[in-house]
Amino acid sequence: MRSNFRLLSLMCFVAGIINPIDVSAQVQASLSMSKREYIAHEPVTATVTLTNNSGRDLLIHTEEETRLNWLDFEINNSRGTALSPLAAMNFGAVSIPAGRSIAKSVDLTGAFRVTEPGRFRCKAVIRLPGGGGNFVTNTTYFSVTLGRQVYSQRIGDPSLGNVREYRLSIHNSARKSSLFVHLVDIRTGRNLQAFRMGDVITSKAPKATVDRENNLHVLSLAAPNVYAHGTVTPAGSYLGTKYYKPAAGRKPALTTFNNGEVVIAGGISYDPKAEAQNRGRLRKLSERPRMTFR
Repeated sequence: MRSNFRLLSLMCFVAGIINPIDVSAQVQASLSMSKREYIAHEPVTATVTLTNNSGRDLLIHTEEETRLNWLDFEINNSRGTALSPLAAMNFGAVSIPAGRSIAKSVDLTGAFRVTEPGRFRCKAVIRLPGGGGNFVTNTTYFSVTLGRQVYSQRIGDPSLGNVREYRLSIHNSARKSSLFVHLVDIRTGRNLQAFRMGDVITSKAPKATVDRENNLHVLSLAAPNVYAHGTVTPAGSYLGTKYYKPAAGRKPALTTFNNGEVVIAGGISYDPKAEAQNRGRLRKLSERPRMTFR
């Protein structure tokens, strides 16, 4: 009888090693979004954070037997309908040292139809290998809006099938307004690129034009008395932003030369970062040390 008890105890111990079903209770997972509101076709980025409190290092990976990803997402639209994946999402193995946390950021726009306007709720599903258990994160909410389109321009050669369209739009939130640009493939209707150009003051409408190389130039009022000039290539690359302040009696404006080159006229180059650094070097009068006379 005693030998049977010892055998049963040994079997339970081995089963506990092979099938650590309690590991999921020692792994904490949370889900967060990069922001609450997105412009249509803008990358919708979700971040899953995993904390390992199991007391040993963990290797999380997709098991060959099931072929199920160790990380999946469940997304529902405002009607409660679950969104089916548009494409497979494959994640490599991750190692989490004992007592440490790792974060995995994923662009959901490549795998789910979250480019249409609406409100969505999302949670992540984590599957631990070796029978470690499955569990879900908290639910997060985000919304997608179209914004207000203020400019569009097609570029390319129809005979070559490379016609694209720049679309400039303004998104108003409770705190500020943002300027976005989209690059759309007219033949397929697919959005090739979407990104935020920066803050914009909507009291003055942004101006845009295309140069001889089909680069898009956008001039907008980014802050009081500060103008931003951003450039986007036909390949969807953002070449950065340059800032200007008005010259004496003139405001910055986009000017196109006869050869198709686009420049900024009537503006004085301005570096907001340099100005902020200069302000930091200046001490207030109250910060000066007291003078002692003897």
